[in-house]
Amino acid sequence: MSLAPEVGGSATLPRWTVHSALPESDEELRALFQAVFGHAMSCAQWEWKYQGVALRGTLLRRQGRAVAFFGGMPRRFVHAGQGLEAVQNGDVMVLPDERGVFSRQGALYQAAAHFFGHHVGPGHGYAFAFGFPSERHFKLGAKLGLYAQAGRMMELRWVPLPAQRHRGWSCTPLQAPRLADLDVLWRRMQRDWPHLYLPVRDAARWHYRYLQHPTQSYVLLVLRQFLTGRPLAAMALREHPTHCEWLDYVGPQQGIELAVLAVREWVGAKGKPVTALVSDSVAALFSAQAETVHPSQIQIPVNAPPGQTTAPPWAGRFWFMGGDTDFL
Repeated sequence: MSLAPEVGGSATLPRWTVHSALPESDEELRALFQAVFGHAMSCAQWEWKYQGVALRGTLLRRQGRAVAFFGGMPRRFVHAGQGLEAVQNGDVMVLPDERGVFSRQGALYQAAAHFFGHHVGPGHGYAFAFGFPSERHFKLGAKLGLYAQAGRMMELRWVPLPAQRHRGWSCTPLQAPRLADLDVLWRRMQRDWPHLYLPVRDAARWHYRYLQHPTQSYVLLVLRQFLTGRPLAAMALREHPTHCEWLDYVGPQQGIELAVLAVREWVGAKGKPVTALVSDSVAALFSAQAETVHPSQIQIPVNAPPGQTTAPPWAGRFWFMGGDTDFL
């Protein structure tokens, strides 16, 4: 569906048509992805990313050819016990021959501004938009007035530990039949951080994010009290040849210290270090046992409404880990 006949200010500037990207655009969008990034995304992975979403994002065409896309994947948050709908932007892509104008007349600005203007903010479906761009892409979006700073992902690293026998708790794989334990842990997590904006981490989210991923395999672990079997925390990991990536945590604040110890011991026999990306608002909670902690190149921007001069309430108050991204 075309939303505007054309954008672009004069005969000397590029002219595009602006469209809602719907499921029937998927093949065209995956072809654009391959042209921009130099490798293909499978149909299964694309459908997983936009599962159950009719609107994929904003698509720009020039003379009928797809030249730019600004994608949006809905994500539900909880803050102070209240739910709100947000959208995670990703798959931001512009054909190389359309990148010459990095200004408000350029394709990136037109696609992003149209998405924000029609889908984000008061009176629209999403309260805010956020993403995880590199520093270079963040600076471009901020220069164009599209993005506002809302945080940064910190990178942590731990050395492995030899496994030990512990009294009081155990760490075992979380099997699909026991995913309901995540709902218990998610409720406890919300109670400990009412002042932060937490993306939902319930059993349904983990089933979708980790068990249904079409191309990656993950390790899900759960900490339990030894005698009662009561869940204390849950962790999602991804193994690499040289290290183990800690992608997610569900549980109360008091479970983090044990979770760090359990993850380090779980990789102990493999001799691999553990790394994690954690938003700067909560990174200090994970850092006590860390070998190194430093800022990553991944920023956390939110949409910048035109004319807004004060920081939005969610700026600097996100609870994110690497599993909240769509690319790990």
